[in-house]
Amino acid sequence: MIVSLTGRLVEVRDGAVVLDVHGVGYEVIVTSSVLETLPALGQELHVQTHLQVRDDAFVLYGFASTEERELFHKVIGVAGIGPKLGVGILSSIRPREFIRAVQLQDLKTLTTVPGIGKKTGERILLELKDKFTDLDWEQGVEEDLPIVSGSIFEDAVEALQALGFHGSEAERMVNLAKPHLTENYNLQELLKVALAQNRQQRSERTWRRNG
Repeated sequence: MIVSLTGRLVEVRDGAVVLDVHGVGYEVIVTSSVLETLPALGQELHVQTHLQVRDDAFVLYGFASTEERELFHKVIGVAGIGPKLGVGILSSIRPREFIRAVQLQDLKTLTTVPGIGKKTGERILLELKDKFTDLDWEQGVEEDLPIVSGSIFEDAVEALQALGFHGSEAERMVNLAKPHLTENYNLQELLKVALAQNRQQRSERTWRRNG
């Protein structure tokens, strides 16, 4: 079983990377958290991996941490969820947000994730409700703080969703904007800063990928 890979990043594809490991190229389907922290092409990249053995192919999936891989294993343990959908789920919702939704039996949050309908969401809540006692997710990172209901931040999240951003992405953008706000900010300024920070992050990731 291939549980991790360290190699030179030679190509970035849609949802996947190619690593050169001692002259052998490995295509790895990765989560968005891996794509968001990629080094420049030609630099070394380390990913935790899961190998799916099929009749017609061997498929590698890559994760930013062992914790993310552990969560992936729990997700694909749910009946009807395969590795491709599992990676899609972890790419659409932050791990701690997913765990919170399961612990709170929050079907509404789960069904905002592409690929999770009502029946699949209910199955996830049922089968995973007691599965997270052994996962140690660090607290205290401002990006992971929940948005307070009824606040200007919640209004900003809703506005960003109206612009087409996914719920977890909109929440992340709002939290990243907080340290950059002036003392007497309003909703318009909050949105402006959130969008600017998001553009800056995207530009930095593109620069790192292209070297």
